[in-house]
Amino acid sequence: MKWLLVSSSLRQEIYELWNGDEKLLTIYFHPDKGTVRIATNDAKRVFLIGKEGFLRSRKVLRNEYGVRMGQLIYDGIQENQGSLVLYDEEFYYHIGNGSPVEAAIYKNSEILLTCELPAVARDHDLLILALCWYVTTAVKVKIEEYA
Repeated sequence: MKWLLVSSSLRQEIYELWNGDEKLLTIYFHPDKGTVRIATNDAKRVFLIGKEGFLRSRKVLRNEYGVRMGQLIYDGIQENQGSLVLYDEEFYYHIGNGSPVEAAIYKNSEILLTCELPAVARDHDLLILALCWYVTTAVKVKIEEYA
């Protein structure tokens, strides 16, 4: 999987998630408003993203009604690893220092997926939260349909 930065301006950033030659989702991020629009082949959603906490800061993902859906918490002072809680499921992430920059998402010490991140992205946290949201919602729905 690979994130691509399609467009970037002061008001909006557009990212696309690709798996080979298939586009999985598109993110429209408005940093000044703190809103994220995610469009997949099947659904379109609006989320609010913000930062909370004083000593232990975290990124919080809320749905369009303001209900907390998940959060990303840094491990100590390092922003390249930490934990994610989404829909009451706990995940862990790690961002490598190589070139290209890759993120890995774990659950129960098992790698769920790895994804290449764009080097010019302003906020990797947003991309990791969106990727985890995609795995927990869209992928689970497809698995349940085939079961």
